[in-house]
Amino acid sequence: MITSTANRRVKWVRALQTKRHARQEEGVFVIEGVRLAREAVASQSPVKLVLHTDNLGARERGLVNNLARLGAEIEVVSESVMVACSSTESPPGLLVVLPTPTIPSPEPLSFALVVDRLADPGNLGTILRTALAAGVEVLFLTKGTVDPFNPKVVRSATGAHFRLPIEILEPRALAQRLDGMQIWIAEAGHGVLYHEVNWRQSIALIIGCEAHGPQPAIRSLAKGQVQIPMRVSSDSLNAAIAAAVILFEIARQRGEP
Repeated sequence: MITSTANRRVKWVRALQTKRHARQEEGVFVIEGVRLAREAVASQSPVKLVLHTDNLGARERGLVNNLARLGAEIEVVSESVMVACSSTESPPGLLVVLPTPTIPSPEPLSFALVVDRLADPGNLGTILRTALAAGVEVLFLTKGTVDPFNPKVVRSATGAHFRLPIEILEPRALAQRLDGMQIWIAEAGHGVLYHEVNWRQSIALIIGCEAHGPQPAIRSLAKGQVQIPMRVSSDSLNAAIAAAVILFEIARQRGEP
């Protein structure tokens, strides 16, 4: 059992939890809890390391055995070490380190979502979860957006990382990937009402920075703006809520199940 936070594996996990460059350099990220661990097993993702406390139930121990079959090194840790490694106030007692998923996107694309410089990890995680549910084929992120493998993003996305392709692109590369698609920006108080757009074509929706909207290089890609009608007293919606409203209208029109 690992009981010291000075252990090299513990230091490694703590760095992955707190430092974006550590995750990017090694191409790995961390998930916590039974639900996300089950998603990892279901996706048959290779696994590098599992840390767990000694008080798991029979089902959780079976899950650990499944993770071991995917290549994981298994380590039992003390409660204090799990607290040090966890990114939550109440650690679930099970933590997994695994490679960043590489999920191919379909070609040609017909339904894409672009998130530009969004800063809030909870918002991005909710958008990931919503995009998967609405049938988005690929999520494009621009540089300056919060790391999609930030622990809070991962928790909020509840397993979407294992099913939805995610690509981080510069504006020029993004323009090439979206070539031939109708591109719309979600904008508070400006543009066509979102339910009046014909979303049945090959389309991309852009959700911009909470404070300032999309950057000019991303804005220039769009055909136009769409808005969600609101009462005069409302300024704007949370980015994740706005994305959900529009994405499910797109799904409705396109006949997504």
